[in-house]
This record gives sequence, structure tokens and C-alpha cells, in this order.
Amino acid sequence: MVFLVTRYRKDEDIPDSSTDVTATGAEAFGELLGMPADQLVDVYPLTREHAARVRRLTGITLDLKTYDYFLEPEAD
Repeated sequence: MVFLVTRYRKDEDIPDSSTDVTATGAEAFGELLGMPADQLVDVYPLTREHAARVRRLTGITLDLKTYDYFLEPEAD
């Protein structure tokens, strides 16, 4: 499984960027989202409540005033 953090400018449908965060691990993302890692199969919005933990786990600072962010698991 590959994990991407994808950002979209607010009110746009085309992603502005996508960052591979697979090295962080499925378990960490499962804990972040409150679900078992093996159930991470959809696209999940990353919100203010996730921002500090996402930064600690991945080094990515979420600019939530300008962008919407999503965790996107993809089969490899």
C-alpha cells in the first residue's frame, strides 16, 4: 500500500501537489484516523485536528486556510 498526502486549493478539483508518505506506515495513519490500518482503503480528509500529528509524522505543515488535504491510500 502506498500512502499519499494530496493537497487541493480550496474550491478546486485538480490536486496542487501530492507527497508520498508511505514510509510513515499504515499503523501510524490508522492511529491518526482512529481505525485499524487494514481498513485504510478510502480517501480521508485531513483537518485541523490532524494537523499537528501529520506534521510530527511526516514533516508536512498543513496550510488549511489555502488548501484542503487528504490522505489517499493506493494499491501498489
